Amino acid sequence: MRGAKELFLTSLTAITMSWGYVTVIQRIPGAIAQTKVPMRLQHGEGTYTLTVSETDTTKSACGGQLRLYDVHIAKMFEVTYADCQEIPRAGFRDWEYRAGNGRISMGTFRITCQLAGDIANTYGLGKPERSAIEYSQEEAGRPISRTRSIPILDITGNKVDRWLNFVQSFRPPKAGEESIRAKLQAAKTKLKSQP
Repeated sequence: MRGAKELFLTSLTAITMSWGYVTVIQRIPGAIAQTKVPMRLQHGEGTYTLTVSETDTTKSACGGQLRLYDVHIAKMFEVTYADCQEIPRAGFRDWEYRAGNGRISMGTFRITCQLAGDIANTYGLGKPERSAIEYSQEEAGRPISRTRSIPILDITGNKVDRWLNFVQSFRPPKAGEESIRAKLQAAKTKLKSQP
């Protein structure tokens, strides 16, 4: 019986990621054995925030090779790619990644449209999934929740190891680099606003 259960758990894979959840969509040897990874997506003042309740994002995502961290990073790329398709000159998206219900900063990641497109081309996209995102209205009122149809990355089969390697090298910029980047962006904005 134990052998059959282990075989079943290793025969599930192919995930789809939607607002708050990872859903198993097909059987392929060696992957994810659970169906839900909750997360909260918000957008305000030009930055996305991905918040999760877990304090340990190194845990396996649903019993497979991917960690929760790997799944969260994938979601950032999916949303960025979708934004870049809707707004061709978007340039990039900044992401605040927070664990422990927002108490633990995992860093601020910058994903360019070029990189998001490269990732989408490398891994391929699955069917669109519904993703709820809370959009801030700043001083105009309470946030508005909008459900968007966002294609998911196809991180399955032999692509899992490639994704794990990529995520290991994809790090938030160091504090000094981020400060310089922010100053450059502010200077560009100021130049554009001058007559």
